[in-house]
Amino acid sequence: MLETLSAAFAGNPFFSGGLLLGGLGLVAVWLRGVPGKLASWARQFFVVTLSFDSRDELMFATLVEYMHAQDVLRGSHNFTVRAVRHGPTYQSLADELMQGGKPEAFLSPGEGFHIFRLDGHWMWMQREIQVAANVIEKITLSMFGRDRRPMERFIQDALEHRLSRELNRVAIYIPSPYTNEWQRARLGNHRRLDSIVLKAGQTEAIRADLDAFFAARLRYEDLGIPWRRGYLLHGPPGTGKTSLVTALASELALNVCALSLASPTVTDEKIGNLLSSVPPRSVILIEDIDAFFHARDKADSQVKLSYSGFLNALDGVAAHEGSVVFLTTNHPELIDEAAIRSGRVDFRLELGRCDRHQLYGMFCKFFADDSAAKRFADGLPEATFAPATVQERLLKARDVGEALAAFGLTP
Repeated sequence: MLETLSAAFAGNPFFSGGLLLGGLGLVAVWLRGVPGKLASWARQFFVVTLSFDSRDELMFATLVEYMHAQDVLRGSHNFTVRAVRHGPTYQSLADELMQGGKPEAFLSPGEGFHIFRLDGHWMWMQREIQVAANVIEKITLSMFGRDRRPMERFIQDALEHRLSRELNRVAIYIPSPYTNEWQRARLGNHRRLDSIVLKAGQTEAIRADLDAFFAARLRYEDLGIPWRRGYLLHGPPGTGKTSLVTALASELALNVCALSLASPTVTDEKIGNLLSSVPPRSVILIEDIDAFFHARDKADSQVKLSYSGFLNALDGVAAHEGSVVFLTTNHPELIDEAAIRSGRVDFRLELGRCDRHQLYGMFCKFFADDSAAKRFADGLPEATFAPATVQERLLKARDVGEALAAFGLTP
């Protein structure tokens, strides 16, 4: 049968010619793809490529910012300008402008194709805008060779360049007004712990307690106790409660997640989600919790958080390993004892108005005059001035005489 069909096809010029043309067509199609296949193969084996796009907001901004620091990239005749906030804040540009911020203009190669020599290597870059459901800006960097280390160095140098701009700053997170997650609000200035002048032994005590907590993880695990720590800082306004938390976070390289219980956007569901999804290496700062209890007693309709929701969230943090919660209040007497019982609050610290030790230390902080500092501390009554008041007056004084006179003391 097969022999009969073969003989028929072989004797039929229509079939034999068609098969020949079909075969030649297949060969032509395959040959037409050879240059592309060869080019693809060559790119795979002899070209190193780095691609990134605007969907990764952190890395894209980091690499574009680093391009601005490279003369060969910033000096392109076809460039893109990107407004970068003057301070390393993470609020919107419009908000910073309203607050007096001064954005900078960062230049980088614009949309299209660019060839340049960077760190001894010839590279080329393709920058394009892709419009789909969202607008995506894509950048592709390429170079000849099989050694990927120059590209890896480019990424690492870009990250270090950005870190150097943000080094020694504490990241401040706040609840997002739109979701149940934290959003990075700004970077606070680094504050040394020794810049906070407390009563004798207070700074050392809370720092030692934190160090002991972070070093005791295995002990907590062996005992089956949730690895968490709660602190209550209480005292009149201006006594340094928030400043102390910021300084401790700076000293220990931690972030700060700030939360207000009286905010109308904080609900039972939201606070539970927030306190169970704290960013790594962060402390939770819940300020002025007395305001929440006061509003609760007044049945303030603006407060959406229930008392049980607050307690459940605090207990929920216990399951979050390594959590450190700071509660601050001006009026500890307004707080239900159940909210600050042992297990929820493990360390209490009262920050009051200045005693002689604080008066002396704060004066020395501004003026290197030991005898004047002693006269200052001895000449003022204790427990009268809040540290914030003392600091404000000393900051305004241009010399020792003005500093003493600002408190009614004879220079």
